[in-house]
Amino acid sequence: MIGGLNFLRWVLVAVSIAAIFLQANHLMAIGRFELGPFFSFFTIQANLIAIGVLVISALGGMGLSDGFQAALRGASVLYLTITGLVYAVLLSQLPMVKEIVDPVADGVHHLLMPLWVLFDWVVDPPRNRPGYRRSLWWLVYPLGFLFFSLLRGAITGWYPYPFLSPDQPGGWVAVAIVSGVILLIACGLIGLIRLLVPRGDRSRQGVAGAVDRARMDEV
Repeated sequence: MIGGLNFLRWVLVAVSIAAIFLQANHLMAIGRFELGPFFSFFTIQANLIAIGVLVISALGGMGLSDGFQAALRGASVLYLTITGLVYAVLLSQLPMVKEIVDPVADGVHHLLMPLWVLFDWVVDPPRNRPGYRRSLWWLVYPLGFLFFSLLRGAITGWYPYPFLSPDQPGGWVAVAIVSGVILLIACGLIGLIRLLVPRGDRSRQGVAGAVDRARMDEV
C-alpha cells in the first residue's frame, strides 16, 4: 500500500510541475509572462513547496527526522489549503484572474493539489501530532510572503493579488483587514490540521499503520 501511495505522490509531482509549465505557457501566449512576477505568486510557491515535500515523502524521508518531516508536510497542507480557500473566495470570479489563469493549471493548483496533500496527510499521518505552538512556525513563510509583497509593491506598484493592493477601495485598511482575517483563518486551520493526526505515538494509523501492523503480525 505504501508503494502505491508513493507512486501516486510521484504522479502528483509530475502533474503539478506540468501545470506550472502550462500556466507559464498560457501567460506567454497572451503576452503576460514575466519570470519574477510569475514566481511571486503564493499559488506557484505553495505548489513548489508541495512538490518538494512529496518528493521527500516518496523517497522515504531522505534521512530527515520524523518531527521535521511532519513540520514540512503540515506546513504544505496549510499553504495549499490557504491557496485553495483564498482563490475560491477572493479571486476565482474576477475577470482579470480568469483572463490570466489557464483552466487546467487552475484545477491542478487550486483544487487537486490542496485536496491531495490533505488526503496524503490523513492516510499517512505523522508518527506524532505536532504541538500547536510549534506548528505556529508554519506561519513564518506566509507572513514573510505578505511582508515582502507589500514592501515590493510599495516600491514597484505591483502586487501579486488585488486584495494586497492599497489602490483597492478601503486602501491600507482593507489590506490590513483581509490580511488579518486570512491570518486568523490560518491559525484555525493549523488546529484542524493537527487534529487529523492521532494523538501521542499511536502513529501511522493510516495506510502506513496498516502496513506496520501487518508486518508485526507476521512476526
